Amino acid sequence: MALTTTETSICNSALIKLGAERINSLSETNKRARLCNEQYNKVRDEVLRAHPWNFALKRASLGTLTTTPLFEYDYEFQLPSDCLRVLSLHDNTILWAIEADRKLLSDSSEVKIKYISRVTATAEYDSQFLEALSFRLAADLSYSLVQSSALSQKLLAEYESVLSAARSIDAQEGTPPDLIDDSFVESRL
Repeated sequence: MALTTTETSICNSALIKLGAERINSLSETNKRARLCNEQYNKVRDEVLRAHPWNFALKRASLGTLTTTPLFEYDYEFQLPSDCLRVLSLHDNTILWAIEADRKLLSDSSEVKIKYISRVTATAEYDSQFLEALSFRLAADLSYSLVQSSALSQKLLAEYESVLSAARSIDAQEGTPPDLIDDSFVESRL
């Protein structure tokens, strides 16, 4: 029988790494559950932003807004509500910038983006992502629960190690992108 991954099970994985008691629900009134409930979404989004996880990649065609930037760019676009980080535009020659109010600015009237989305459905998470997330959450909770800065540092180092391995495995899925010759490489030939 396969285990179901839930926010509570991810938090319990973090608590186990701390040597703390498990919880049954994020809505419990004990300190462990309150801290997990408070920190989970923040830490999840941080780990999602840390790498273009295959399960979190999305594409979108953005519609122009009726407002325009005051200067430098000609068009404004509203980013999708689940966008955590824009990775690229469909045309790598288009200049663009992200500014306040979740707006993308560009000189192009048509913008298609590839981005990291906020994935909240835990069943979609990659197993390596889950392990990285639980280590990062454990590091975040560690001082509040066990008052050990040494443990916090150890858990952060373990998170970095797990994240590095997870990134490597995740990046091996799919065809590698073509390397683009730039003027420096071309001048050397």
